Amino acid sequence: MTQELFLEVTEWQDKTFPLSSAYSKVCHLESEVQDLKQELNSIVHTENRKSEFADCFILLFGAACADGMSYEDIIFCIEAKLEVNKERKWGKPDENGVVNHIQTP
Repeated sequence: MTQELFLEVTEWQDKTFPLSSAYSKVCHLESEVQDLKQELNSIVHTENRKSEFADCFILLFGAACADGMSYEDIIFCIEAKLEVNKERKWGKPDENGVVNHIQTP
């Protein structure tokens, strides 16, 4: 996402949903993730999947912004967390394919 698109998305959210908070956006994100999961479980691959992914991205970036994060903050924390994750050891997938890092003492 470019900084310009980030600003467009977050300014639109602020204008359209002035009473929403980071928390309310994450609550909304939970329902959008459920919609995305239904799309991903569908046998038919439709264009709607892309729209569901977009809903999730828009809400997540909006929630981060509402919590006080700038575009630069988000990029920095993603880069930093990726470096942490690269150094971790990872386990085996569970029944849903989720792989967690192995806790070290």
